[in-house]
Amino acid sequence: MKFLKLLRDRRAIETVEAAITLPIALLVMIATMNLGLVVFGQQAVQAAARHGARMGSVAQSCPACWAVREARGAIENAGTVQNPSVAILSGGGRAGSILKIRVTGEVPNFFGGLSALFPGLPEGPFQLKGEATFRQEGW
Repeated sequence: MKFLKLLRDRRAIETVEAAITLPIALLVMIATMNLGLVVFGQQAVQAAARHGARMGSVAQSCPACWAVREARGAIENAGTVQNPSVAILSGGGRAGSILKIRVTGEVPNFFGGLSALFPGLPEGPFQLKGEATFRQEGW
């Protein structure tokens, strides 16, 4: 009986609506932040790969060394990507040869713990990968 009285009261209905709406709004907000973090991280690894490949392609000595150093510095300055790694796929070296680099990393998944409740949600952090290819310059 007391519950029915609460349902007739206007303040009680507003409280029930807020109790239903607030968790959904928070989940949507956190999901949006997570998606933004993934997109920003993907852009960061791609930009780091491009920067490293470009710097390596114009280096006159040890282009792979320059590419790795510059890509590693760029991805660490981004600050969002965790566990970054840089790999040279093709080392360049002579004018006209190909220098290819891959930068990988991960960003946290705020919903990783919910994958048991909702199958299909990814578990663990999101894996990111960016690659860039430049032709070795020489003069």
